[in-house]
Amino acid sequence: MGKNLENEEWREEAPTLSGIPRRDVFSVPHNYFENLSANIEAKVAVDRLKALSPEQTFTVPSGYFDRMKEEVLFKAKSPSKVLKLWHSNVLKYASAACFVLVAGLGVYFNQEQPQPSVNYAEIANEQILFDIDEDVIIDHIQGTDQVTRSLSADQSDLENYILTNFSFRELTAEY
Repeated sequence: MGKNLENEEWREEAPTLSGIPRRDVFSVPHNYFENLSANIEAKVAVDRLKALSPEQTFTVPSGYFDRMKEEVLFKAKSPSKVLKLWHSNVLKYASAACFVLVAGLGVYFNQEQPQPSVNYAEIANEQILFDIDEDVIIDHIQGTDQVTRSLSADQSDLENYILTNFSFRELTAEY
């Protein structure tokens, strides 16, 4: 009974720990005991083979490294075959001409072409004219003819009006 009381006491003090389900944490791989005897016998057989031949099975012939030094020096001192890249002068000059041709074509085709200047004021005026109805334009032209006939001003009055109402920049600007 005292043992059961102690068991309940820790569950009250650590509810998170008591909430973890109980399961067996130690396990062995599937079919471990079925394959165990075969694995043990294989390891014993390997150990027996090692006991039969304790010496190293891979060996180097005697004097191998002494002879290798001499062979390498002999091969290094022997004259090697020289291959010319350019067999004739014609090939040399033809390749140089091709290089110059390709470089020249690249420069020629990559030159920047001058862009024509765009007068945005003209484009805006033309667009405005397209938006106006033809009848309105005809009425305006006929109306201005009558107005211009009735107005009369001498040359000095016009010059004074232009000089007082327009700046030098506006007068010299090209439209």
